[in-house]
Amino acid sequence: MKQSIFKPLLFVLLLCGFHSHAIAQQGQSQYDPTKSLECMITTDFYIVHLTTYQQPKPDGKKRHTFKPFCKDLPEHGPSHLALDFIDRDLRKMPIGMEVITLVDNSDGGEMIDGDSIALIKPQTYKTGVAQIQADFPSPGHYALIATVGDDMFADKIRIPLRVGIGSEFSIAFIYPYAFFLFVAAIAYGIFRFFVSRFKKAHDIKKDSL
Repeated sequence: MKQSIFKPLLFVLLLCGFHSHAIAQQGQSQYDPTKSLECMITTDFYIVHLTTYQQPKPDGKKRHTFKPFCKDLPEHGPSHLALDFIDRDLRKMPIGMEVITLVDNSDGGEMIDGDSIALIKPQTYKTGVAQIQADFPSPGHYALIATVGDDMFADKIRIPLRVGIGSEFSIAFIYPYAFFLFVAAIAYGIFRFFVSRFKKAHDIKKDSL
């Protein structure tokens, strides 16, 4: 009697746990990094949204489409960077685009500007989207700089980029696992509840004999 009750119950609990874990993994695989707040860049005057694209390496099986990213790009090489202007006033102003390398500061502190690897002279973008192509030569730190205006008082929107060196830790990464642990804890609590009830009923039945 005891084995006939506990084995099906344990199977159901394990099945629920694995199902929850599968849902968590599926949600993580469908996570779109371009929806993150990290892609929204704000300054004292402007708000823009960054989307970067890289084409996956071909594996000879099927044609791969460009995948969207944000400030963290998984590979170096040719990339496409696009800035969406949230502020409509930017569509009427000349915008310059440049991608530069960042190098270590020998004196310590923050990294300093290095060579320019892509440059577009100031122009107006009536569609509200400024785009630039950049070929990142190696993994490392880079920066996208959008210059608003073409005079000495021009504002600069500076966006750091991490290329081929892994993403910085984000708390959103642990959400699926936290959900799985939460469900597992509830399942364990239910399991312990039924175990205690069964033992109590069994003891009462035993004492009555």
